[in-house]
Amino acid sequence: MNSRMTSTQRLSNKMSIIISALLIMLLVGSVYITQLIFQEISINFNIEILDARLVFSLSCFFYALAFFIYGPLSDKLSTRLLVTFGSLGTVLCLCIANIVTSFNLYLSVMSLIGFFAASVPAALFAYTAKNTDNAKLSQAMGMLISASIVGMIFSRSLAAMLTDIYSWKVAFGVYACLILIVTIFIPSAIKPTLNNTAKISIIETYQHASKLLFNRTVIIFLLVGFLLFFVYLGLSSLLTFYLKGSPFYLTSTELGWLNFAGISAIIGSIITGKLAQIINKNNLLILLLLCVSASIMIIGFGTNILMISLGIFCLFMFVFGIQPIVMAMLNQIVPLDLRGAVSSLYLLACLIGGSLGTYLLGSIYQQLNWPNLIVAILILTILNVALALLGIKLIKIKQSNT
Repeated sequence: MNSRMTSTQRLSNKMSIIISALLIMLLVGSVYITQLIFQEISINFNIEILDARLVFSLSCFFYALAFFIYGPLSDKLSTRLLVTFGSLGTVLCLCIANIVTSFNLYLSVMSLIGFFAASVPAALFAYTAKNTDNAKLSQAMGMLISASIVGMIFSRSLAAMLTDIYSWKVAFGVYACLILIVTIFIPSAIKPTLNNTAKISIIETYQHASKLLFNRTVIIFLLVGFLLFFVYLGLSSLLTFYLKGSPFYLTSTELGWLNFAGISAIIGSIITGKLAQIINKNNLLILLLLCVSASIMIIGFGTNILMISLGIFCLFMFVFGIQPIVMAMLNQIVPLDLRGAVSSLYLLACLIGGSLGTYLLGSIYQQLNWPNLIVAILILTILNVALALLGIKLIKIKQSNT
């Protein structure tokens, strides 16, 4: 009887992790769904092609803000409620986006997608941490992180290919249906959770998190994440314009296939964990930041698609290889009860950086040519290396004082 119950429990846990991974993949992906189809959106709404980047920029910005809002709420509200709320809200917004005729209204709806989508990963990461055995926790969390990376790649590629064959509206409709199908399994896959009865209130949770902003070392590593994603997401978005123009003239489908080079992000996050056991974390962080600069040079000055593909492969691998190192460093310098808060702050910094990078680098691209844009981006990556070195120095000073 006990073995049968244990077997049923294991199956239930596996089902829960699979559905959680699928939901994270689709909901995180919904934020990135427009990144390869700016040209088609600009034609549909009769706007300048570079203005279409605002769609992704605002969606990413609201996703970042909402993620920080939902973080403390995930300990207070039912996981089922938050996940269902986010999933159905995103489906509704994708459907509304298909029928609006005003670009400003379309921007508002796409911003709301970022707001709704954030509730799903925020709730499910917390849920998985609470409901998975310690022995399998790292494997389960790794699966969810990988799911978010795959979601970014899957949504962009699917949207690009369906847009080329049919239209972006069909792509949005298909994507909404996929989310709806997985949402049906929420009641059976996600167990009911009780509200956290801890004495600390939600307001006090936010107050504790805000105190981290007065920690100089924390601020420096938040800036490292901010600049990293400012460069990474900004460049990724502008590549859409660059590769659709002279001399490449790639179609949305071809961009979709090229986007699969980003699957290297999963490789990067896995390899870094192994390397961190052999190489000093501080040295590894600086090495990977320098590798990001090298990847940008390959993308920026590559003369053919093969070289640019290699650059994209390396960029994704090194950017996501850096993530666990910076997260580990931040967790080392804050108290145990603020580790969740500092993780949320770091994700907020990264995503706001990506949002602003898409907008501001786009403005630079309008004024300057591609090579000058790449030089500006490279200057930012070198600045990021300097910031990381300063952060490492402050950690060493603190360690020597204690």
